[in-house]
Amino acid sequence: MHDITIQGGEVLASLDERTLTGLLVPFNEVGQTNAGRFTVEAGSIALPADPDVVTLNVDHDRYQPVGRATRLWQTAQGIMASFSIGRTPQGDAVLADALNPDGRRRALSAEFKTDIDAARVARNGVLAGAAILAAGAFRSARVLAELAEDAEEVEEVEGEGEVTALDKSEYVYTDEEGRKYRRSYESVTTTAEVEGGTESTTVTTSTETELTGSIDTEEEAIVAEQETVQAGYVPGTMIAGGAAVLAGRLPTLETIVSALVDVKSHKGRASQESVEVLAALSDLTLTGAGSLPGAALQPNWMGLIAEGVPYVQEYITLFNPGTEIYAGGKKGYKLRRGTAAAPLNAPLDGTWAGNKQPVKSYQGFTESHSSVLDRWAIAEDIGREFFDLPGGMEFVLAFLQFLQEDYLIWQDDLALAYAVAAAGAPIAPNSPTLPANYPTALKRLIQGILAVKRRKADGRRDTPTFAVVNDVAFEELIYAAGGEQNLPAFVNIALSTSGNGTVDGNVQVVAGDIGIEDTPAVLAGASYAIDFDRPAGGLLEVEALDLARGGVDKGVHGYLQTFVKRPEALKLIGEADV
Repeated sequence: MHDITIQGGEVLASLDERTLTGLLVPFNEVGQTNAGRFTVEAGSIALPADPDVVTLNVDHDRYQPVGRATRLWQTAQGIMASFSIGRTPQGDAVLADALNPDGRRRALSAEFKTDIDAARVARNGVLAGAAILAAGAFRSARVLAELAEDAEEVEEVEGEGEVTALDKSEYVYTDEEGRKYRRSYESVTTTAEVEGGTESTTVTTSTETELTGSIDTEEEAIVAEQETVQAGYVPGTMIAGGAAVLAGRLPTLETIVSALVDVKSHKGRASQESVEVLAALSDLTLTGAGSLPGAALQPNWMGLIAEGVPYVQEYITLFNPGTEIYAGGKKGYKLRRGTAAAPLNAPLDGTWAGNKQPVKSYQGFTESHSSVLDRWAIAEDIGREFFDLPGGMEFVLAFLQFLQEDYLIWQDDLALAYAVAAAGAPIAPNSPTLPANYPTALKRLIQGILAVKRRKADGRRDTPTFAVVNDVAFEELIYAAGGEQNLPAFVNIALSTSGNGTVDGNVQVVAGDIGIEDTPAVLAGASYAIDFDRPAGGLLEVEALDLARGGVDKGVHGYLQTFVKRPEALKLIGEADV
């Protein structure tokens, strides 16, 4: 397995809670790691049951620990993590760096051990640690600072106690006759300690001055705008007047920000002047005619979209497949009683009368058995732009992963077909000999298990390890598993809706196509009945350059070697479809 370090993305930093949260391992992105380029899929990396075992260090230096994971979880984008930062000088420096937009270390990076398959996809990974380090491997790597709301400044008025409330406004308005006025309003509430408690005092000042000159200089215009947006809540005792106007200019950035602050701080009772400043802005819409981004707004690219659960082999694994595959295949022999022309399918009778009477003598013969080889191959002529230019390899890797899945399906289906063929013609159900309250599928499952265990013509028995049932039978067994009244005392059955389970303690049951669809049917068998072998490592990749046309010929090859050893250990119970 490879020891991997791979960078994630977006970090959320909280100074108050001393936490870092972010994308630790992105899914379905080609990563540049210390083990080369590969991708991570959902389920590729196992998360520890206790996140506390995952530590956070600086720049992958495990001798610089700064925190410990408090939560690990998986999303569609990847593996997310939250870390509690230690109350140390180095921990303080990490938080400060993460909260600073220009900070140096603003990205998370995972540390895990994993296998990498032929398609350059991580498999069987185990998460061990993480690091905070400089961003750069992923474009989306940023720090989002979770800042506490700014504490309101508390003013002190010397000799008058502490100011506990302050409301100011000063703005210019024009009446119906075109005359300009400047209105000023201030309300100050102070609290001072007196004998027996505290005393609050509120002083309100309101003035109105007519402006005889025009506000036409840039400096005066800016002052007027600032005065307008600083207007706070106006009490009901305020002298009524016309709406405030801006001196013929659009609001400045400072005006806009001040207005937003004013509206936020006053919430439901925001001043009319602030609302009017905001209303004076031109509409900037996200989409539609005249929108700000227009065609420049791009969707969030999600890459390869996961569709369902990746295929997992179900049938070939029932036979404990190996990798003993050879160009010449496998070959062996079986020893039989009698002769090839007259075989004896029973134990030899060796009884002897004694007293120098003749001793019986028999013959034996051998049967040769060989394996068969099935081949699977697909080749493509790929434009070399996919390999030469950044951004194209993702699609080639995704396509190769599809081929890998198709190869696994081919092996699985072929293995089940060989098992059904080796079992031979279906054995007629003996349902009448079983109690009537047993489900039909359960009767045939028990019959198949007993048929495998029964003594064969060579005098030997077999140990059943699996049963493949068709969909009709599996549905009946699901309901039978939930009702002990429908089970014999010697049968223990545990099935799940995922399509697998166990019966009789150690017989694995899976659903599959065994050639009968209309009525319940069962294929019971022993794992040693057939040897299935395939090359280690999965698909074999072959490449060649197509120089004349600027391409890369890429082919994948796979093989399955089948060696039927004991067909007697496979029994098919059911009635052929009509």
